[in-house]
Amino acid sequence: MVMKYVLVGCALFAGAGCQDDIKTPFPAGLEPLEDNVIPVQQGGEYTEMLRTSTSDTGEIKIYGLGYVLAAPGDVWAASKDPAANVAMCSTDQQDITPNNDPGYEYSFIVHYTVNNVLTVQWDDQWRWGVIEGTLEVPTLGMIKHQKTEGSSFIELSEGTIQIAAVEGNPAVTELSFVEHLKSVGGGVSDVLKGVQHNYDALVAVAHGSPIPACP
Repeated sequence: MVMKYVLVGCALFAGAGCQDDIKTPFPAGLEPLEDNVIPVQQGGEYTEMLRTSTSDTGEIKIYGLGYVLAAPGDVWAASKDPAANVAMCSTDQQDITPNNDPGYEYSFIVHYTVNNVLTVQWDDQWRWGVIEGTLEVPTLGMIKHQKTEGSSFIELSEGTIQIAAVEGNPAVTELSFVEHLKSVGGGVSDVLKGVQHNYDALVAVAHGSPIPACP
């Protein structure tokens, strides 16, 4: 089943102006969570830096927007490295099963363990899909993760990463992050550190560099 969603603000086609009246089909399981509140860069030289915004109204929401000085196809391929995406900095153990969901271009499920007075465990499902373009030259790709089962301490954990081409800049790729968390432990700063490390790791892998150490 294909559902229709409004393009995430102007964030998907930098420099093209806002296109709120254009709709893009997202397959079930790869739908955007919500619009990214951070505007895209308009003009100037692109740099590899993540801009963020946060809110906490009982549910933590993190928004991030940054660029990678690499072609979208290279970034898309690099994004499938589980080590660049799993929450290594805030968990004690990560057991990954790759390609567990054959209905998607790529997928993995990670079983997390945190040992902190009590042992907390949960599963996080990740899925990939090119929305526009091709595997070699994607103009828009979606990565989505969500907690599927495990500890009741984590009521909600979900997020998306959109990988988009930047019009007129074939060697630049846009990364758009939206992350939601509702849990007994963990605060805004913890989730923000996770998103920042995710961005830094994706940039590093896209350039063939080692994943940076946890902050």
